[in-house]
Parts: sequence; C-alpha cells; structure tokens
Amino acid sequence: MRVIIAAAGTAGHINPGLAIANKIKEEEKDSEIIFIGTKTRLENDLVPRAGYELKTIDAYRP
Repeated sequence: MRVIIAAAGTAGHINPGLAIANKIKEEEKDSEIIFIGTKTRLENDLVPRAGYELKTIDAYRP
C-alpha cells in the first residue's frame, strides 16, 4: 500500500497522522508512507523523528 498523509502545523494534526501511519505499518509492513507538510512548522521535527519521509510544500497563512 502506498499512502500520503498531509498533516502540518501543530502536534494536534501531526500526531494523529503518525498514529495512522504506525497502524498501517503494523498491519501492512511493506507499506510506503510519506507525509506532506511545510518547511517551517513542527512536522519538520516530529515526522522524521518517527522514521517517516517528509516532502515539503510552500504554504503561507494570510
């Protein structure tokens, strides 16, 4: 299974995404999971620390 999870900004968004990713990996060990997030928020620390790849996009808040 190949999965993309978009979660950014706060741990309130990122941690549930990580929990889902971990459950998928538990059930289907060969799954490929990447996260989509921003370059400047908390996901830059939490996602790689959990062992998942993070692809970044440019985003801004008006």
